[in-house]
Amino acid sequence: MRKHESGRVQLLAAESLKALRGFMSGKEILELLEESGLRLTPVDLSRYVTGAVLPSPQRALEILQLLAEKNALGIAIKRALVVDERGVVNVARVAYDAKILRLAAARVYFEIGNLKVNKVLTAAVNGLPLAAFVANALDAELCAARQEMEPGIDNYVEVRYFAPDPPRYARLYLPSFMLRSSDKVVIVDDLLRTGRTLKALCELASAKGASVEAVVSLVAVGEEWRRSVPEGAKVIVGVEIES
Repeated sequence: MRKHESGRVQLLAAESLKALRGFMSGKEILELLEESGLRLTPVDLSRYVTGAVLPSPQRALEILQLLAEKNALGIAIKRALVVDERGVVNVARVAYDAKILRLAAARVYFEIGNLKVNKVLTAAVNGLPLAAFVANALDAELCAARQEMEPGIDNYVEVRYFAPDPPRYARLYLPSFMLRSSDKVVIVDDLLRTGRTLKALCELASAKGASVEAVVSLVAVGEEWRRSVPEGAKVIVGVEIES
């Protein structure tokens, strides 16, 4: 592992433990890790969380692996997420929580860091915070598609899709310079439900000849969205909720 990659892994592991500490007690975290065979002392955990000491590169990888296997991201989301009596998911409650976004970024890095993704594509607005954290973890560029064109940009890639609430045809515009045919892309969204936005983002990537390597979301509802996942793309979701 190269030195700068070692440092990135160490920071991601320490930041993940600190973020998780916002949703679990220190005892719960230690027990979660110990279930998988990694024993940390309360002193070790405290030093990592406070930043007094960083875990070694090898231990940091072990921490990231175990947090991914135990779906620490999902645990945090479930403890923060609110679903009302009508079944409406308050995604904003987690989509702007920096602790959850740090956990998600570390999870993505561990699971697809080896794919050499260089672009993170999302649709403004709620997907932007997660996309920014993921792009930072992967050392990738952030690409944001918007529903309107911006002054000063002449060339766009455009897709049209049906949005049911209210019923209308919506458009996504991505500045042409943001994607190239050689790019490896991860698509990020805060919520997956119908898959319409996901499909539109995939079409934007396809129009530029870029390959979609992975799809990342904090929350997924039902199964309909899966039809829009490109063949072979890895899926990383924090919490899945039955429709």
